[in-house]
Amino acid sequence: MNRRDFLKLAGLGTAAVTAGVSFRLAHWWDQLPSTDFEVLSDEEAAITASIADALFPGDVGSPPMPNGIEVGVVEKFDAYLAGLDDASADGLRMLLHAIDDMAVFGDLSLTRFHKRPRSERIAALEVWENSGMMVRRSGFRALKYVLSNQYCNHPDVLAAAGIHYSCGGSV
Repeated sequence: MNRRDFLKLAGLGTAAVTAGVSFRLAHWWDQLPSTDFEVLSDEEAAITASIADALFPGDVGSPPMPNGIEVGVVEKFDAYLAGLDDASADGLRMLLHAIDDMAVFGDLSLTRFHKRPRSERIAALEVWENSGMMVRRSGFRALKYVLSNQYCNHPDVLAAAGIHYSCGGSV
């Protein structure tokens, strides 16, 4: 291949990647809320549920720790987003889509994050958590912090963890 042909192919490849990324960003940005949620679209709710299931899978201890989906992490996350300014809520929504789409590039399996089995989703989130790229690692940790607050404040999770308190002052 001569230099001219190489440059043509490189230019076409760059244009294709740019168009693909632009299309995905437009797709992420313009999603309307689901009828069941204030902010999250159906796709974003599915991504959030798959992240919650991977972060908080529950266990069979005594008493068993509930799963993140069972305690309503998705619904609570949607309510949290509804209380944020638009820019912050959109940033967290974009992060959901980034996690979902980046799974395709992680191992080139062409399967998005929310359609993978739990074990693969857990491994993918560990990659985000321990990423050498500070922006990626920090963004994921911010999302994890928000979802953890939604999970850890549920009465069933507190009871399973052996934490018994009431906000009314009496125990």
